[in-house]
Amino acid sequence: MAALHHDDRREGFYRYRGTAKPDQTAVQAEKTRKLLRDSRQRISFNATSMRALSVRLNQQIAQALCDGMKVSLLAEAAELSRWAVRTVGLSADDLVPSGLPAEQHLAAIRRLKSELAELEESKAALEDRRLNLLAAARRRGVLDDYELAALSGLQRETIRKMTWGVQPESGAIPA
Repeated sequence: MAALHHDDRREGFYRYRGTAKPDQTAVQAEKTRKLLRDSRQRISFNATSMRALSVRLNQQIAQALCDGMKVSLLAEAAELSRWAVRTVGLSADDLVPSGLPAEQHLAAIRRLKSELAELEESKAALEDRRLNLLAAARRRGVLDDYELAALSGLQRETIRKMTWGVQPESGAIPA
């Protein structure tokens, strides 16, 4: 706060004892770092979840094929090509028939496929948010390309290509 000091000349002078306001670019840089770290972590978690869900879907398709279901029915339920369904079935050779009815297999495959579609939508949203954040950071010059690459997990040239011509939304980096 402010204090009025006296020196030996008996003249008062003003000295500010508060803290200096932080540099706005340093604040934006720190917010950008935090947002990019969070974005990278969320995208990584999403990718891990998608891999696990894809494995479960493939196992369910292979089990249904082992139980004698037709490839065309499974391809329709999983929204895959018949070739992809056959490939999944051939990759799992250690299965034994489970005896589950076809309706249960189809219901499980549809459920897994819808969960996978939701994860793909959230992945697209996360990647759009990351792109917007990278574009805003590059446009403002808050961080250099090398730090952006380190924080996002992408290569510097990839970031430059991705953000070329992208107009960041207002509020990409909160003030």
